[in-house]
Amino acid sequence: MKTLWLTLIFVVLFSGCADKNAFEKFHMNAKEERGVDALLNSKVKNAHKVNGIVSVVYLNRVYPDTFKEDEVFYVSFYLKDKSKEFSFWLNGEKSILAQELERNNIYSYLTPLKTKWSKYYLVKFKKQKDILTFSLHNDSFSSNPLVFEKDE
Repeated sequence: MKTLWLTLIFVVLFSGCADKNAFEKFHMNAKEERGVDALLNSKVKNAHKVNGIVSVVYLNRVYPDTFKEDEVFYVSFYLKDKSKEFSFWLNGEKSILAQELERNNIYSYLTPLKTKWSKYYLVKFKKQKDILTFSLHNDSFSSNPLVFEKDE
């Protein structure tokens, strides 16, 4: 009987301390929460050699009222070899716009890191179907496919 009461007391105490939402402790607004939910990261590599990292936010999910006509992404990346050209691809198609942004821009709050050695881009593609497979290519290096699903 003692064991039952002790168990019930511990259950009540621990369930009262449990957080209801993972974002409660981070003090994020709704757009920041959607940004974290729409963020994917990958290494840019060739076999086992890593050439950089990339973070991609699907902005259509964060700003559904603003981005309706195209598929729009905020891309933050660092490449070791800056001499090689890079390109952005979505479902096998090259981007229609890749606009370089300053480190501190209106979307920078959506990614956890803002460094002076990284590059930041607003990237647009033609409207696509429900599954979006994003990748960054740099010479013989590329990121793993970053797969986003539309909420529609």
